[in-house]
Amino acid sequence: MRADRITIAFVALTIVVAPIAGQTPEQIKAEPIVKLKPGDTRVPGRCLSKEQLDLIADLNALHRPTVGLEENGDDPVPFDPRYFVGSWRIEGVLADSALSAGGEFTGTETVREIDSCAYESTLQGKAADGAFTIKTLTAYDRPNQYLVRLEDDSRGYRLLKMGHVGGDAGGYFAHTWETQPVVRGRSTIRLKGRTLMWSPETFRVQTQISENGGPFTNLGTLSWQRATPSKP
Repeated sequence: MRADRITIAFVALTIVVAPIAGQTPEQIKAEPIVKLKPGDTRVPGRCLSKEQLDLIADLNALHRPTVGLEENGDDPVPFDPRYFVGSWRIEGVLADSALSAGGEFTGTETVREIDSCAYESTLQGKAADGAFTIKTLTAYDRPNQYLVRLEDDSRGYRLLKMGHVGGDAGGYFAHTWETQPVVRGRSTIRLKGRTLMWSPETFRVQTQISENGGPFTNLGTLSWQRATPSKP
């Protein structure tokens, strides 16, 4: 992940959203409201369009506070899935379930870009019932803001996590996903959760589980902490 692709995407973590009424005439004149330009120009090797990348650069260059859309203000930062590229350390605690024994979960994941909106990764994990490997493929449908993550787990099952990526004007993003049913022994399992991307260096995955058609209950939260510096 390049620094500009991470820091820019989370620009409003350090920018205060303010209404137009809070801007001085000098600020508005010097730095007009930033809007996404028309067009959808492909950029080789990038998931986002040239117009979206220009929007990010223009937002990052502002010296004034950003202006919320409710005030017909600046357009929000688009999500760039290159956020995930790099090496991550994982830790957390999961509840006991038909998928695995409960307890501490640790591991590492290395994510690589294989196309403009497609990624693969290898997750080496350790839980109460031993070590395992998860191979993943991730694809992002940019026009529909829809992210799909296919996980092949060496413990003998596959999870397909699908859902919409939403964000706010400040560049805080969340992937809200669900999985298809998975059969493990006598249990049919469904998962749902949210991947909360609130910092360039860390994100969290909150997961709920339903077994045999029962209500969803908390499975646990895992945290990903970036293990390698952001790429320039």
